[in-house]
Order: sequence, then structure tokens, then C-alpha cells
Amino acid sequence: MKKQLLFFLLIPLSGLYAQDYVPLQVTSGFTADVIADGIGPSANSTTIAVDAADFNFMSADFQANDGDTPPEYALPVSGLIESTAISGLTYQFAPYYENNSLRIESQDEVGSLTFANPVMATTVYIMACTGSGSGTIIGNIYFSDGTYQEIASVVVPDWFYSNALPVITSGFGRVNRVNDVIENPVGNPRLYQVEIAILPENQSKLISSMDFTKTSTAQGIVNIFAVSAHVLGTCPSPTEFFASSTADGAGVSWTPAPIAPASGYDYYYTTDSTEPSDTQTPSGNVNASTTYVSLSGLATGQHYYFWVRSNCSASDRGLWQLVEFTTGQQETTYPDGDINTLYIDAADVNAESENTCPGLLYVDVPPGYKITSTAVSYDMQTASNGWKSEQRSILVCNTSGLKEDSISQGTGGSGGTQSYFRDGLSIANDLTGTVEFELRAWRTYGGTDCNPTWNRVLGDTFKVTITYEPLLNTENTAVEKFAVYPNPVQNTLNISAKENITEVRLYNMLGQEISHKAGMNSKEMTMDTSNLANGTYIVKVETQAGVNSLKIIRE
Repeated sequence: MKKQLLFFLLIPLSGLYAQDYVPLQVTSGFTADVIADGIGPSANSTTIAVDAADFNFMSADFQANDGDTPPEYALPVSGLIESTAISGLTYQFAPYYENNSLRIESQDEVGSLTFANPVMATTVYIMACTGSGSGTIIGNIYFSDGTYQEIASVVVPDWFYSNALPVITSGFGRVNRVNDVIENPVGNPRLYQVEIAILPENQSKLISSMDFTKTSTAQGIVNIFAVSAHVLGTCPSPTEFFASSTADGAGVSWTPAPIAPASGYDYYYTTDSTEPSDTQTPSGNVNASTTYVSLSGLATGQHYYFWVRSNCSASDRGLWQLVEFTTGQQETTYPDGDINTLYIDAADVNAESENTCPGLLYVDVPPGYKITSTAVSYDMQTASNGWKSEQRSILVCNTSGLKEDSISQGTGGSGGTQSYFRDGLSIANDLTGTVEFELRAWRTYGGTDCNPTWNRVLGDTFKVTITYEPLLNTENTAVEKFAVYPNPVQNTLNISAKENITEVRLYNMLGQEISHKAGMNSKEMTMDTSNLANGTYIVKVETQAGVNSLKIIRE
């Protein structure tokens, strides 16, 4: 019995700059002092416990008795906390000698925080935890113009052991306010980071206050200690970049900055990954109402770095934002839903293992080009009692007959979703026309045969990205020597080539072989299609010059 236990890179750069993060100063709203500090019993310097079991946090200067050794591992005396989750992000505790927590204990109880330094922000970060179990909260962010943005339901974890939210800091100990016994468990307690994205339409508004409501009935007591923001700045950047490419060009679009830059948007593109400096001469500029740039005359098969920034004035420009693309690259997504997994014993699965329920994906290489490289990406998701470590998969190119050298395997003795990505594959190199790929997926636990009950591939995540380059003149000639007609076809398909045809195979769109002829050694042949159902098929023709595939339609 099992034990319970297209290929574009979008890189946001704004998180790299520490000066963009600002702690918000709370002028009112904290309701409890839960951090023991100074000399004297912890009950004297606190008003109530963090949890329902009489435990408080401590400052590094806390001494229950004069002469005790202060706990140097406790919360810093300054109250300034540097997030381990995001570099440059800091939080500021309220003074330890006064109320320093918005403590929300009961269901439907509401608390609010008002700020002395309202800012325009793209993201708000909350430092919080719960005691005696997790707690769920909702809330609102209020802006100075009287509007507000709702905070969706979020579960704040218990202050021990959880990794459900990013951990800001941990291992700072606790003290029992009844008997002043100090505990210092490894890696605990923990403070967690709740991240809230400000909607684009609200980013140019000043955040003045927030409120929170506990919605859970469980005992977990919510404690909110601090709020910080990723500030918008005076010249905010555009967001949500998207790039698409052709053989020798590309188009890049973005969502406009929340504050329109007076001098529009600068853009700069290069094949060098080095971030441009603030003084870099742009490749071009578009006005603030334009959010799209079209490029042409680019080298095929080249990786490009495209940078955009807001230009508010000669002395005020935003940060460069990056999107990458490769010309001569084409992404195709599997259209037929989730892909089942086939059960196989872990000891038996290898690169040669067969699979009766693969996902078949057809890629049309642009005329006059051939594949030079292939990348694949997909997500596998567990269900029931399946584990990620039981996932196995491999990509096969049926057109070439080649496959990856080894099986990919999931990791982790738990359920969930695991993402897979591999590039630089040569299994389809030099192919033209319609190319058939096959994703074989197995599971090593759960039932028999093919099903999605324990593990599956999420169908809309299975993507094949090809990189292609122009055919040489001789290669173009070879492709032109192969033809099928009529297309669409009814009863008889004619196949002709300038080289002798050695083998022909016909497949349906499920990858099942419908017809096979071999040993003709003739430059022309026919295939009876009168018994085929109407629809699309793949004909794969092998000659002395190589193998090519084309789609045909039977009607």
C-alpha cells in the first residue's frame, strides 16, 4: 500500500531595484502588543498572546529578569525585517513598546490600517502569520480618491512549519507569557508574505488604508504586522509584454504604463543579453498612444533581446523592461485536450517503451524552410493518490523515427503539477512540410492501461516549438520534386517524385497508420482513398532523397 506523504522569455526587471520598495507607516489600526521587549516579565510588555496558547514573539533585548542573557536570535531591536523572499523588500514593525499587531481572532471580525505615507504602487506586500492554526482573510485597499480594490480570499498559515506562502523570516523564537519560558525551535516561528497586485487602473492612485476581515471559523488567530509596497515611481514602466516572430521579423506589444510618458516609449533591440544603460541610444521611439513595434529585415534563427522603457523627460526615464524572441521560431499547441498516461512498471520504462495513448501533434514547417532545433514544454498533474515522482514521459518525432535519448521523470513524493521543458532537441532536424510529434506519457503507479485517474498531461500545456532556417537551393529543389494530387482528394491519390519512391505511409490525425505501401521503386504511384472517411490525413513519402510529409484532405 502506498503511504500518504512558443517559446518566449518575459523577464520583469523592476524587482531588481531595492529603492522601489517602501514600508508603509501605520498611523492607526494596530490592536495588540504581542512582542515582549526590555527587562521584565513578558506579560508586562505585551497585552495578549499571538496565539491561543499564551505565546508571544520577543525582541532581541528581552530579559525576563535583569541579568538574563537576551535572545540574540529574536526579532531585531530596530524592528526592520529584510524579506528572504524578495531581495530589497523590507518591513518595519511598529515600536515594540506599543501595539504592533492587527490581531483578528473571531470570524467576521474586521480590522483596518491607515497609512501616514500614501504611495502609488504596483504591488502591496503584507507581513503576517496566524497562531493556533491557519486563518482566512479577505479585505479592501482604499485609495485617496475614494475608490477601492478588493483583496481576494487568502489563507494565512500557522506560524510553525508552513511553506504555503513565502517565508519572510523565521527562527526568532517565542516566549510563554505565563511562565517566561523561552523556546527556540529550529526554523520557527515564521512570518509570511502575502502579495497583492494592484490593478493597472488603480496604480496611479495613492493607497491610504486597508481593511481585513477574518472569514474562517477555525481557531487560527490572524496577526498582521506590517505592510510594504512596490512603488510606482514618477515614470512607471509598461507591462505585460508579448512578442511574436516570423522568419525575418517580429512584433512586440505591451500594456501602456499607468502614467502616460510625455516623450513616449524608447525601445532598443540587440543580440547581446547585456542590459542597456540609462544613456543607451534607443533603436527607436514611439509615442505614448502606441504600444506595438514591428521589426523586419532580421536574421533568421537569431535570438534577440528587445528592451522598452517609458521616457517621461530628458531627466526622468523608467527602467528598461525586457522581452526575448527568436526569429524563425514557431510554437504549436496540442489541440485535443488532456493526454492520458499509460501504466508501466518503473523497472520497465525506458526510451524504447511503447505507449498506446500518446498525444500527437502536427507542426507545419513554413514552405522553403527546414527545422534546425526543437523544444518541448508541458505540465503533468497528479490526481487521486498519484505522485509527481511517478511521472514518466518522452518526445518522439514520428516523421523522422527519432526520439529523445532518455525518459524525463517527475520529482517529489507528493501530488501536484510539475512543469517540463527541454530544448535543443535534434530529433526533427532538416525536416520540412508537416512533421508529426508524439508525446508519450506513463505513470508507475495506479491501475492499468491508459487513463487520467492518477496522472495526466494537461493538454493545452503541451507545446512544440521549432526553430527553422531557409533551405539551400538544392534542398528546395528536392522538396519540389515531391507532389501529391489532387488535394482535396476523393477516390484516388496520385503521388509523384523525381526520385524513386521506396515507401508510402498514410496516417489519420490520431497517428494511426491507415495504409502502407513499400518496394515500389517507381517515381509515380497511386493510392486508393475511396474507403477513407472525410477528413485530414498525413501522407509520408520516402524516396532516395529522404522523407517528406504532407497533409491531404479527403472529401
